[in-house]
Amino acid sequence: MKSPKWKMSSSALFFAFLLAGSPMVGAAAQENENAEEPPTTGFEDSDGEEWTSHDDELQFLEEVAEQSEWMTYYEIGTSVEDRPLHLVQVGAPEPPADEDIADGNNMLVIGSQHGNEPAGREMALQTLRDLAFTDDTELEEQLNESTVMFIPSANPDGRVADTRTNANDVDINRDHLNLEEPEGQAIGEVLEEFSPDITIDAHERPTATGDPDMEMLWPRNLNVDEDLRDLNQEMVEEYLFPDVEDAGFSTGLYGTPGGAGGGDERISRNVLGLRHGLGLLTETAGEQDPQYRVDAQVETVESVLNFYSERMDDISTEVNEAPDRKAVAGEEQSEPFYLDGADNWEPTETLDPHACGYMLHTTQAEDIDRHIDAFSLETEEVSEHGVFATMGQSMMTVIPFLMDGEATYNEVSAMPLEGCEDPRVTASGLQSLVGQFDEDGEFEGDDAPHDLDIHLEAVSHYENQEETEKVVEHMGGFHDLLGHQSDNELISDEAFEILSDFADDLIANYETTFDADRVMDHVEHLSVDIGPRVAGTDEEAEAADYIYDEFESLGYETSTHEFEIADGDESQNVIAVREAEGVEDPEIVYLTAHYDSVPESPGANDNASGTASLLEHARVMQDMPTDKEIRFVALGAEEIGLVGSDEYVDELSEDEIDRSEATYNLDMVGTDWDPASQLHISTVDGESNTVWETADAAAENVGFDEDEWTLHQLGRSDHVPFHEAGIDAALFIWMEPDTEPGGADLEPWYHTPEDTIDKVSPEKIQQVGDLIDEAVSDLVSEGELSSTDEAA
Repeated sequence: MKSPKWKMSSSALFFAFLLAGSPMVGAAAQENENAEEPPTTGFEDSDGEEWTSHDDELQFLEEVAEQSEWMTYYEIGTSVEDRPLHLVQVGAPEPPADEDIADGNNMLVIGSQHGNEPAGREMALQTLRDLAFTDDTELEEQLNESTVMFIPSANPDGRVADTRTNANDVDINRDHLNLEEPEGQAIGEVLEEFSPDITIDAHERPTATGDPDMEMLWPRNLNVDEDLRDLNQEMVEEYLFPDVEDAGFSTGLYGTPGGAGGGDERISRNVLGLRHGLGLLTETAGEQDPQYRVDAQVETVESVLNFYSERMDDISTEVNEAPDRKAVAGEEQSEPFYLDGADNWEPTETLDPHACGYMLHTTQAEDIDRHIDAFSLETEEVSEHGVFATMGQSMMTVIPFLMDGEATYNEVSAMPLEGCEDPRVTASGLQSLVGQFDEDGEFEGDDAPHDLDIHLEAVSHYENQEETEKVVEHMGGFHDLLGHQSDNELISDEAFEILSDFADDLIANYETTFDADRVMDHVEHLSVDIGPRVAGTDEEAEAADYIYDEFESLGYETSTHEFEIADGDESQNVIAVREAEGVEDPEIVYLTAHYDSVPESPGANDNASGTASLLEHARVMQDMPTDKEIRFVALGAEEIGLVGSDEYVDELSEDEIDRSEATYNLDMVGTDWDPASQLHISTVDGESNTVWETADAAAENVGFDEDEWTLHQLGRSDHVPFHEAGIDAALFIWMEPDTEPGGADLEPWYHTPEDTIDKVSPEKIQQVGDLIDEAVSDLVSEGELSSTDEAA
């Protein structure tokens, strides 16, 4: 049984009650016997002869806010012609703060997305006023439990011009997926921030004369959570229709299959459901008497408020549980994804099974950054050029619409993935991308995409057979083929860039050798894009954030260790951990490098070279078999006295120190100064230890000449605190050969503004990288190798 309904008057009855001393006087007004009467709209003032003007609306909102503590409003954006869009909030005894509204129950009313459909706007203005001044106790209780919000004029330019579209001649009700117009973006931000339980989108049928007076509809898109849609349909058919008909208005469903009443993913009604809220389209007959149309809209909103009050628990349950249900369905691929169709007509384009996720090129991710924010899409960087969006998230309801090349209004053609446990570029994924680029017209003729597809078919075969060398070899041929097509203008620049970069990522999946070119990219970002990274500065913190993101993109458990330095400033260490495989309390091996620099120095060699090499080692070692824990530690504040390494070692427990086996510290590993031709593997005391022994054994294997490396004695870097804690440690640094401890000169631009990237040698970085890769690989797989030997 329904609970008793509260009732708002039409405008005529409203004023009659006022004149007769009606109890419908505002709470604010009741506190002062001489209070002003509640404001009226321009439409009411003209007895329905003229619609409320834009200026009258602005004055009306200001007057309501001044007279009622229950209402507040603020600007959420501006139209194409710079008219304000306002969000009105009504609550008792006052509207809560935005974050509290978002966390609690709320509903939203949107008026006149189409500027030539004014009755919804008038309804919104009258309703917000009536709510702000009601003294109905049941309604006051409801406003205490839930906030009612309004965007009275969603298309103010169209309203002023009396046009359906905005000033760009765009139908903003077809912009709630792509979000190209400022009005649609403003509405999207409100929906994203507040996630309304119910949203009413008030429209009119401009040429309709009635029969019925009021048409309504729920979200019909087939990707809306079914339980949520069922409740939405129940609201319309079992609550709103009877209520509105009891008030004297005829009702019906809006639209026809395949037309405006379908499942179009761009229109607000469907997007409201895809955002996991109840959505209602209201459509009055535009050729009927204006007052009659406004009253029909008001009656419908009254009924929605009654439904909201009566069924609030059920509504909250569905809107809170729907996101989780869709995330599970997206992850398990248990339901098809429908690219068309509606709940009243069969789909013709279905993804079944749909992709488990989509790989975006970094440029594509940048292209849809607005959409990622507007729908709070979860993405992660998984390779140098790859950004992954999983379908295992609540807003999977819009991901294929935005990213799948088969979707009608997609923003990008991303790579659909079949497996997402370890999301990465695959040959089959590249084949799908080539096919989509072909459909998008990115090739000249049919031969170019066909040739790429045939080549990738072979690579896919080798991938499936796990023939790594052949994958890498054939992807080199794929690069050559792409280059030929680009040179002959057979492929668009965008398609060439994306396919070429993703080919690099695919090769990187299998080619795990240390790559100095990748290191130089990191050196460029640290020393050129960021520049001097003095301890405690914003630039040092920016570098730390970059390192953190790079570690995390490789899948490492990553953390930041903050500590205080001089003058109350802070620095930080960034730590990434590669867990041991199947070993409890494993030994620990550290790779370290400091990332700060001295003032005014870009610090390209000192020590962007070491930090960048550290990041490349993390990439190379992410899948390395290991029976030891590997910790990659980027250290801050080295240049002011080894502060970061001191702080890090001080934080180690006795157990961790006991389990620590070796520390490989990289500092100035890339100088191109000719006299620095010998790699000094420097221990603090000049004595041999585990680090020296593993590096010495590896040097000959990776092609070092006999005089290119040596054991040396030197402190002055971050290996010192590890040594002092009893952990074997050594510094890797290029210096002059045959020098006494402390007697070698460093490069002339050491600690100067001339320590720039043009003075960094990729060849020397490659030598040190190969050496440490070999040394650490042998060290961390000792247990595995010995087990293999015993088995043999």
